[in-house]
Formats: sequence, structure tokens, C-alpha cells
Amino acid sequence: MKKSIFIIFVTYIWIKTLLGLTFRPLATVRQVARRPILLPVVFTPFIGLIMLFIFGRIGAFLIDVYSLKRELIAIFLGTALIATVLWQALLIYLLISLVMTFHKS
Repeated sequence: MKKSIFIIFVTYIWIKTLLGLTFRPLATVRQVARRPILLPVVFTPFIGLIMLFIFGRIGAFLIDVYSLKRELIAIFLGTALIATVLWQALLIYLLISLVMTFHKS
């Protein structure tokens, strides 16, 4: 298999699983619990949080923003932070509960 075809395949599976985690988290986490190779996809929101902080620090270093624009940026970033943390907590809870269920049966 060519390297470019493999990268396209991995990207397709990653995006498909992320969309499933967004719109049908229980069914997708069940699929991930059955196929542990997809486990890193569950932690994608955590990777997004790290990127959010990195881009925020770079933006704060490069751009000086004052008054209303600064407050709007803070509201947007705060909302994104809270939503991502809650989404990640939900995914981890579902994963742990399903893994425990599969080990009991």
C-alpha cells in the first residue's frame, strides 16, 4: 500500500470516527471499545485543547487586542474550553463504562 493512500485511509477513519463521536457518541464509543486501535481518536478533544492554548499564547504574543474585541475573544475561547472539556469528560465516561461492561461479560 502506498504511503499517500494509507494517509488518506487513516484520515478518513479518523474524521468518520470524530463525526460519530460528535453526533452519536454512545454508538461510536461502543465501536471504539470493541476496536481498541481507534482509542486515540477518543482523546482528540484533549489534543484540540492543547492546540487552543498554544494558538492562544501565540496570538497573545503577536497581536495586541483591546476593548470589546478582547472580551469577545475571551468569551469565545472560554466557551470553546468549557464545551471541549465537557465533551472529553463525556467520552471518557462512556469509554470507561463500556470497557467495564465488556470485561464483566
